[in-house]
Amino acid sequence: MSQHHHLSDQMVYDILSRLPVKSIIRFSDNTLTEVSRIEIPCLYEAIVGFCNGLFILASPSPMEHSFQHIYLWNPIIRKFMRVASILGQPSTSSVTLGFAYHPRKNDFKILRLVCFKNKGKLLPAKAEAEVYTLSTASWRKFSISVDSLSGLNIYRISESPSLFFNGALHSIAFSRDYKFILSFDVDDERFREIRLPQNYLVGVSLRKEWLTILKGSLALIVIGDAQIDWSGVCHIWVMTEYGVAKSWIKKSVPMDKHAKFLSCTINGELLIRRYDMKVRIVLFDPESLKEEVLRIPDPRDVIYTTNFVESLVLLDGLSNESYSLG
Repeated sequence: MSQHHHLSDQMVYDILSRLPVKSIIRFSDNTLTEVSRIEIPCLYEAIVGFCNGLFILASPSPMEHSFQHIYLWNPIIRKFMRVASILGQPSTSSVTLGFAYHPRKNDFKILRLVCFKNKGKLLPAKAEAEVYTLSTASWRKFSISVDSLSGLNIYRISESPSLFFNGALHSIAFSRDYKFILSFDVDDERFREIRLPQNYLVGVSLRKEWLTILKGSLALIVIGDAQIDWSGVCHIWVMTEYGVAKSWIKKSVPMDKHAKFLSCTINGELLIRRYDMKVRIVLFDPESLKEEVLRIPDPRDVIYTTNFVESLVLLDGLSNESYSLG
């Protein structure tokens, strides 16, 4: 029998922070109270993403760098579904999750990129991919092969959730000394290489980098120390023509080197978690350099979406284990 738990205030704000600002303004205090009464059938620690009306949630394993349980959640029809687990895996060094909608088949897919431990050897074992398809409620495993890499194996992948853009999921990957963007086409299920900006770390001591969508283009946010005076700097790289390496352009703005990038708005502002006397969520305009402190309690993460799509997915009970809430 499943246990049910009320959403905490922090999780409520985590969910609401994914809505457009105009939508949030329409909420009243009573609405917030009703949202907090949604019951969830499990304890989890991460909201991995949101796509076409569904959230993907994960509960990290206490023993490995992996996810013990993965859930899909449709808040409109108040239904959860636990995704079937993958059994018999060797020890992992890292796991990256991605969530995507497949419009041609009106289906959803979960991408799980797994890097394995390779005890006693200089390099870790080759990474593998696992894809879950909602319509079949099943996982498939296959090796990660990129034609342009000429047989080089992928050993490490950024653990940040994969970015869904232009019909593909994107992650920063490493093959020995080479770093690039690994894209997974949701339609043909092929991996491809997208080159990062050439020498993009010259002059900056990297602290953290993120992939995002900025005004309809693939973008790379780099925050670190400027090596000239060691002041905080943010390099915003935008790929103006998708997949074309020469189309990367850069804009540099001052930034607290300890700040954490969260997301971008449709107007091109950056959502930043800034650490002052207390944690603040800030809306930063890279053009005017103006910023606005948002009255949002510190959430685990913030993802901006232009609209909240309502969906009836999961209504038909396609799952190994599902829960109706209310």
